Amino acid sequence: MAWTERNDSVPGYVYLIEAENVTGFIPGPLLRKCKIGLSRNPEMRLDALHSSQPPCDYVILRTIYVEDMAEVEDLLHKDFKHCNVKLNKSREWFDLNPLDFWRVQMAFNKYGREYGLRKVKPVPVRAVIGGLVALLGIGILIGQAVRQESQAKPMPQGEIVK
Repeated sequence: MAWTERNDSVPGYVYLIEAENVTGFIPGPLLRKCKIGLSRNPEMRLDALHSSQPPCDYVILRTIYVEDMAEVEDLLHKDFKHCNVKLNKSREWFDLNPLDFWRVQMAFNKYGREYGLRKVKPVPVRAVIGGLVALLGIGILIGQAVRQESQAKPMPQGEIVK
């Protein structure tokens, strides 16, 4: 069987995989070790990672379906090159702080349709609405307090109020 060059500039999946419970120089939840890659079958890619990489738990956080896997993967790698982990055999691993992790999520939303399971859940609509109602209530209370304070001040004598 003859070897043919693989063409990744075709429709397929771009994925975000996290290596769970892996810490580097900064321990704890401040940095997440994530891999941004492409595959025609992300589940098979996850199985290949389990068999070829250091032993740890790998979890697919996001997969998106795109028209040109290579282009979107390249754009994401360029956007987050400041987070890239320099490894001998791979340039697809990134140390993502909470802000960069959020930016990756937004980039995935921008570049493609969502497929597969999402471990990272969006903020529930009820929470957003509840926060806005709470802010509105606080604004109303502050407005009433300011109004009562201005009404409680006595008017200087000799001024005419129209």
